[in-house]
Amino acid sequence: MNDQINENTYIEDQDMDEELVQEDNIEESGEEIQEESQEEAQEEYNPKFVFVTGAFGGLGRAVVSELLKAGYNVFGADLNIDDSIDHESFLPIKMDVTNKASVEYAFSVVAEYTEVLHAVINLAGILYMDSIVEGSEQKLRRIIETNFFGTYHVNQESLPFLAVDTSRIINVSSELAIFSPIPFNGFYSLSKTMVDHYTDILRRELNFLGIRVVKVRAGSFGTDLHSKALSEFDTLVNQTDIYKEQLIKLKKMMMNELSNAKNPAIFGKKILKIVNAKKPKITYELNISKKLKTLNRFSEKFQDKMYLKKVR
Repeated sequence: MNDQINENTYIEDQDMDEELVQEDNIEESGEEIQEESQEEAQEEYNPKFVFVTGAFGGLGRAVVSELLKAGYNVFGADLNIDDSIDHESFLPIKMDVTNKASVEYAFSVVAEYTEVLHAVINLAGILYMDSIVEGSEQKLRRIIETNFFGTYHVNQESLPFLAVDTSRIINVSSELAIFSPIPFNGFYSLSKTMVDHYTDILRRELNFLGIRVVKVRAGSFGTDLHSKALSEFDTLVNQTDIYKEQLIKLKKMMMNELSNAKNPAIFGKKILKIVNAKKPKITYELNISKKLKTLNRFSEKFQDKMYLKKVR
């Protein structure tokens, strides 16, 4: 920037010490002002960081892709990581959400790059289908440890990185959390219902601190969990001692629901909108089953009769 400086004026007085008075008249051209504004904008630019669990799963990849395209820096945490996501703004972190020490390590990595996370997105999850009376207690504990406690651990560790009025936690529950339970999918329903209610509690508590918490109830999307549901169902049919006939007849119902699975890219774009929103809603529902919604308009007793009718 060029400065035009007037000549210095000296005032001399025999009874006083010599004093210097200097006047600066600075003229700035429009071009110079524009250059200064650009420099200030660059100084103010602060790239936003987002932490995503389950980043290498079907929904996780869709979300990460949208975030990277939008210019975010993404920490992609997952139990199984690889080099398939190649981007200068993406940092994979191997993390087991069921292991608190592993989660603590992941956030120690985050601390090396930033003090603030714009969003924490909890996508890590597993699916088991089993009978609530024949099923393995170990599988039930595992799914709750992953789907519920995994989210719980991550959110606890993320709290020091969340900024008032701007940061947000996004928890993904399920459409099953709002409907009467479906037989033989109780393990998954229990874990996601826990996430759903936990998110409400977390939102009300963090509301006192100015931290936003968002709940996403997701229906069926075409991911690895989609294929997992089919294999889990077939395994259940082969292993059950008391429900084989009923399960075979219910398979058509399950296949109809899975046929309504949407492209994960739709999910990714919606999550990006939530991340970008200045004031996101409390709850978002994505691809909720119309059949389940219709069925749940009726009483629990009527629904029991409908399931019995399906297997006769």
